[in-house]
Amino acid sequence: MQQKGIVSIAIVAILIIAGACAIFLMDDNTDSNSPAGDVDAAGKPIEAVEDLDNGIVAIGQDSFRWATYFGLADKCVMIDWNDSYNFLGKSFMYAGRALVDIEGSNTATPADMTYYSHTNCGITDDDYRTILELNPSIVIVPKGFYTDYKNIMNALDNQGINTVAIDYVYTFLEPETFQITAQLENQIDILSKALNQEERGQELKNAFSDCVSDIKVFTDRITVERTAYVGSLAYNGAHGLESSMTYYMPLELAGVNNIVGGTPDWTDSGVRTFSASEIRNNLQEDTILFIDASGYHVNIDNTSKGLLKMFAGHDAYTLAPYIWTGINHDTVFINALQILRFAYGDDVISESEYETAVKSVYERFYGTSESNRNIDNPNKIQGTLELPSEGTTILEDMNAVYEAVRGVSIGAEVTINSDGTLSMA
Repeated sequence: MQQKGIVSIAIVAILIIAGACAIFLMDDNTDSNSPAGDVDAAGKPIEAVEDLDNGIVAIGQDSFRWATYFGLADKCVMIDWNDSYNFLGKSFMYAGRALVDIEGSNTATPADMTYYSHTNCGITDDDYRTILELNPSIVIVPKGFYTDYKNIMNALDNQGINTVAIDYVYTFLEPETFQITAQLENQIDILSKALNQEERGQELKNAFSDCVSDIKVFTDRITVERTAYVGSLAYNGAHGLESSMTYYMPLELAGVNNIVGGTPDWTDSGVRTFSASEIRNNLQEDTILFIDASGYHVNIDNTSKGLLKMFAGHDAYTLAPYIWTGINHDTVFINALQILRFAYGDDVISESEYETAVKSVYERFYGTSESNRNIDNPNKIQGTLELPSEGTTILEDMNAVYEAVRGVSIGAEVTINSDGTLSMA
């Protein structure tokens, strides 16, 4: 492998430096005659792997997430830098443990680990050289890499590196019916074929539909629907209470009316800024305030305080992180269950039913509900966080991380003080 890497680096120089202009003029290597089911999200023919002996490179938004969903985290020999430390934003990181991560110690930090991308959700020339050195069985990247990093991706293709492009899937359930969208189904089909994991692909499709079915058991018990507003939704960074969505899927799943609901915004993540008047004009006596835990800590400016004062006297709770450079698909169901519990209580879902349903969500997506976190101090912000003990659930461990780093619990009651500040009840 080392000799191949040396030869490959020389080829990199030829392809990227001497032949940059020529690469720009090359076609996309797309077989326009290939049926839709045989091409990836970038329109390129899918080449199924025969084995994963050389491992998986999963870089860019959502690549390692999907590798983890497919139960292949430990086959990943290179992952995105943003997936090496972001325990505050990504639920799958509590289950997925990449091979590069396993080879580090239990107290390994990102700086100690070699095979991470050199940029968040992107690919650099150094990453290109690392990929050639690794000679992986397959590389998973977002489709945007083929436009944003066209030179490098064409060079990888020309070197015979098997790559598969995935889509950005934000709206994965159809409104009202909550059936999986064609986009989600295609995403799973692409990876099922590329990774030669058809059986697991079907299990994942079932995971989505089974989670919906579980939640429907509880929503069928609702007699009077409540209203709610969810704020501090994060996307590429934490945001204040004004950050929300017109179509927040957990509210829809839980049978709670979104006071800023309306025509779904399918642009990217759908997260946008709402004005005080938009929120005030729709606020009702029974409206519950939900605050995404990922943005709880930034609600300290005058805008946030002003909005919070409007919710004085209303029930308020924190929720697990919904979105962060990609959507936490499994957490959508966790949030729906949390919302059901807070909005309707034992009349709709008991504590034991809630705990069982949460466990089922994680087991369907990860094969386990227990945390596999191996970094004892994620984000290096405050002190040292102990590694989870055996039997600690993903949600419990995520809560421990938030309490240690952000000082906020997940799924907890919140007090809105008279000056517009927040505190844990």
